[in-house]
Amino acid sequence: MSKKILLVEDEKNVILGVRTCLDAVGYQVDIVEDGEEALNSVRREHPDLILLDLLLPKIDGFEVLKVLKGDQSTSSIPIIVLTAKAEEEDRQRALDLGADNYMTKPFKPQELWDLLKNYLAD
Repeated sequence: MSKKILLVEDEKNVILGVRTCLDAVGYQVDIVEDGEEALNSVRREHPDLILLDLLLPKIDGFEVLKVLKGDQSTSSIPIIVLTAKAEEEDRQRALDLGADNYMTKPFKPQELWDLLKNYLAD
């Protein structure tokens, strides 16, 4: 059974790149484009891992992170922040809120695969 990843991203070119990258290695990828959809999808689907942008419509990624890591039913789902926000203070805030890892855009597909292997090993 393939691992289910929720990609929370609103930029079409990033969605296409990540989906292509993850489909190539056999992961099932679901996509939502705003923070509100992300919270609803996670509660409904319980993915194996979440790739979360911080700059999102409706509810930003920091708030999504805070809500999911503060909820006992979703707190164990690994969340990797995948964002253009490269400032150290943003990285630290995300990690303090419970992000399991932080990767800045742009990224190389191999970097993403290597990171995901740490969280999705069978």
